[in-house]
Amino acid sequence: MLNWNNFGSAFNTLRELDVTAIREESEVVVRIAGLGSRPLFQRVVEILRMSGSHHFGPHGSDPFSYQPLPYGEPEPGLREADLLLVTVDGRAPLSAREAEAIGRLALLALPTVIIIAGVAAPDETEHVRPEFAHARILVLPELGAPVVPEQIAAAILDRLPKDRHLAAARAVTGLRPVYARTLVNSISNTNATYVLLSSIPMQIPILSVPIATADMLVLTKNQALMVYRLALAHGAAPDFQARMREILPVVGGAFAWRQLARTLIGLIPFWGILPRVAVSYAGTYATGIAASRWFAEGELVSRERMKAIAEDALRIGREQGAVLIATMRAQGNKPGLSLFRRRHKE
Repeated sequence: MLNWNNFGSAFNTLRELDVTAIREESEVVVRIAGLGSRPLFQRVVEILRMSGSHHFGPHGSDPFSYQPLPYGEPEPGLREADLLLVTVDGRAPLSAREAEAIGRLALLALPTVIIIAGVAAPDETEHVRPEFAHARILVLPELGAPVVPEQIAAAILDRLPKDRHLAAARAVTGLRPVYARTLVNSISNTNATYVLLSSIPMQIPILSVPIATADMLVLTKNQALMVYRLALAHGAAPDFQARMREILPVVGGAFAWRQLARTLIGLIPFWGILPRVAVSYAGTYATGIAASRWFAEGELVSRERMKAIAEDALRIGREQGAVLIATMRAQGNKPGLSLFRRRHKE
């Protein structure tokens, strides 16, 4: 039976991690400037503040501020915004003056989201006006629809600079679900890709054990940093060691499941590359889901539910692994990849 003594060497490496940069990233000031319809902007902000995880509440300064459309030269402070959030009531056609002001915003070359509310999405054949081509345009027929908070959050995170995502999620609860899901998927893919690349020299028997050991440390570090980002994004205190102690019982099933699977297949080269890639993806994904639910709602995922999450993650991991392997095969004529072509077995 697995116990936490099995993970001593891996988790000792966590003490070496420098999380200062991540903590500082979570504390940066995010500036989202609202323009256009003020009542609509206030409604959008309210939707984002009422949705998402409130287990820890918002932290940091309020990123939202409103100012009227610039009918002349934009205010100097507008140029310092990380994102322009333009809200338009689609039930009232824009005046020529308003359209000109919105078009002038494009000259600032800032990330922009334009929300058009109260109307149906335009026909797909309709061309976006050139001055709006730089922006993410979101058409919301009904602001009360259940999918609206996630649609708004996804649009904002799509345009907001990536180095502002963590701080934005920490400050705005409605951004947290999209941020967490995107992060978990990204780190799961990163770990799967790492294992695929490390599996090439691992096909040489004398190298399999040391590479598998290094593999374990890298994946564990990536998972730990992912969990720390999830904690900060959901508003938890930034004490890294405290967050790791807190989360171990929560994600224990995911870590244990991954460790058992890697023990079985990580040191047996003839089991093939695809199982290792799938396991690395699934273990990371299951860990991320368990951590997200804990920090979001204080939910301790049951053993049965964790098993279901892990099985689903393994299915996705095999699919992702097959795509990665196909990509690697397509590049197999490049120097250094001939070993992969000769020895790969699924």
